[in-house]
Amino acid sequence: MNRFFVCVLSIVVAFCAFSPAPAAYADMAWEDFMPNEFIKVGLAYGSGAPASCEIYSDNGFILGFEDDGGIMEAFHLRDYTTITVKLSGRYATALSGDTLISDDLGVSGYILPYDYKDGGSIRFGGASYRGGLSFRPNPNNTITVVNLLPLEHYLYGVLNSEMGRQNPGEALKAQAVVSRSYAIHSFGDHAADGFDVCSGVHCQVYKGSSAEYSETSRAADETAGLIMYSGGKVASGNFFKNSGGHTQNSEDVWNDRVSHLRGVNDEFSPDYPWSWSVSASRLGDTLAAGNMGCGDISSVTVSGRSANGYVSELTVRGSQGSVVLKKEQIRSILGASNVKSLNFTLSSGSGTGGAVVSKPGGNAAGASRHALGSSGAKALSGKIYAVSAPSGGGEAVSAVSIGPSTAVLAASGTTQGAMQGTAQGVLQGGASGTSQGGAGTGDSPATGGTIVFTGSGFGHGVGLPQDSAIEMAKQGYSYMEILNKYYTGISISRREG
Repeated sequence: MNRFFVCVLSIVVAFCAFSPAPAAYADMAWEDFMPNEFIKVGLAYGSGAPASCEIYSDNGFILGFEDDGGIMEAFHLRDYTTITVKLSGRYATALSGDTLISDDLGVSGYILPYDYKDGGSIRFGGASYRGGLSFRPNPNNTITVVNLLPLEHYLYGVLNSEMGRQNPGEALKAQAVVSRSYAIHSFGDHAADGFDVCSGVHCQVYKGSSAEYSETSRAADETAGLIMYSGGKVASGNFFKNSGGHTQNSEDVWNDRVSHLRGVNDEFSPDYPWSWSVSASRLGDTLAAGNMGCGDISSVTVSGRSANGYVSELTVRGSQGSVVLKKEQIRSILGASNVKSLNFTLSSGSGTGGAVVSKPGGNAAGASRHALGSSGAKALSGKIYAVSAPSGGGEAVSAVSIGPSTAVLAASGTTQGAMQGTAQGVLQGGASGTSQGGAGTGDSPATGGTIVFTGSGFGHGVGLPQDSAIEMAKQGYSYMEILNKYYTGISISRREG
């Protein structure tokens, strides 16, 4: 126990009493939560850790320390509304103006708003947070800031950030169950940093009570305590934005095969076409920055596709050899906002231009009506999009089918690269489940000054596609039906133990 708390324990004025949690959390007080229903969220850490912190509470503060996952109160500071936390040697100290409040907050010490049990908040870094904040010194003279609060209250600050409050209630409830499951499954991922989950996209975006709204809080309350289970264990609630028509198997994106994360056909997926043009020189610089440089790039080839037709391997050849990017490494190296999904084809552009996907053209049966050129489009499968070359360069493609079975339907002129590849080869590759070399995928190398990625969907593709959950909810499906559509063999029940 740190030096401050040894001296103040004699004036403890209140304790948090813990009793079994009821079935619903809408009106639960802080003290009703069990110790295992709390979560530690990293708010500022690593390169974002500050050298000092200013925190605010209109109704004063309470100093306390962690006790079996909850908080034991130690000292009330009713008359203070601002506290500065800064380092003094290897200790985090707390001051209000010139008044020293604590010369060592300690690794288990927390500062809470005086009215934390009644939903009061503490302000830090431009946002407000329920629960308490701890301040942990780092060797580089910065402070890691951690928010401790009940898990259900944490969800209040997550849902609007991950799925906007304007969406249907059943979609929000599906997201609540998924986010709750994801958080519990992720406990320990940041143990070395001193907390359970972070507040950014690495885990789930959490913005505290500043991001709470009645619609999203209601979704959390109406699914209170519900968690997905698979094989008797909490299921990892992976989610992403848009599937492009088919979700992915976990092993096709990462490494391990997870039984509840199986790819499924997604007939509810809204259209999400995208295109990214990148010069060969810029692509080379990007690879070099990721320690995967291969000199001046001569070609880029889709050298493998998964059973669902998504790219599983990308081979880049250059003047100093070749590099192979596999699975989700493709997006992490090239940029997830550039390569929005692994459901893409490649083509060659010239100058600074490249193919641009335009307005959706309907279904395969009506493909020829939407071809840009006079060559005509043969109806094969998937959703059809008109594609043209921008004024900056690139050759015109009349129509392209973008989906789990990706294929070029027709071309005006001759394009160099993957989009000129054998359409039937791509379709067979996706249907048979093979993931072989370039010839087996039906993809040809993209060469020249500009490489064009053209695809559909957004995200890693594993688990719940949020756009599809929203669409299912609009069509009247329940959150249970939504979850069972996209997670295989799960059960949903309140937390065990």
